Amino acid sequence: MSVRSGILAVLSLGPAYGSQVHGEVETRMQRAGTINVGQIYSTLDRLQSHNVVILDGMTADGLPLYALTAQGRAEVEAWLTQADPRAGWSDFVGHVLLVASLPGAPVDDLIEAYRRAHSMVPGQPDDRSDDPLAVLGTSATRILSGSALRWLDEVQDALAQGEYARPLDSLRPRRGRRPRLDAT
Repeated sequence: MSVRSGILAVLSLGPAYGSQVHGEVETRMQRAGTINVGQIYSTLDRLQSHNVVILDGMTADGLPLYALTAQGRAEVEAWLTQADPRAGWSDFVGHVLLVASLPGAPVDDLIEAYRRAHSMVPGQPDDRSDDPLAVLGTSATRILSGSALRWLDEVQDALAQGEYARPLDSLRPRRGRRPRLDAT
């Protein structure tokens, strides 16, 4: 899952400032500490230049708020239900988790799209292949697809038990380091 898609998904909840978007993407995808905040800001700049995101005012303390344009909203709508069969494991998991965290998002449609993608894996390598690496590659794909299908079962069971969707977090993170306590 691309950082771009994660940013747009978070902004589908409403206007947000850069570090707020960063925190939301990381916590909703369970990727704490893996996305550089600078990457968020550079992606927001690119999204603005492509007319997908606009500046939509400022916070009370002067931070710019970013919001989706109609084009950005259309891109998010498509992304919410489109499985990426070439996605790596962490991108696949992040995509499902982020969509599950969005109120009103069609997470069941996304799960079904991923089920279809992971159900269409090759059973055996080409019979004409004498390449042992082809056999191992096919085996790995089959095992990962089976794991993905089992995990999607767990996701659906969990979603049936409780609500995972939540609005944007309005709690502002503390900036800078905490003051050092003197031992005297």
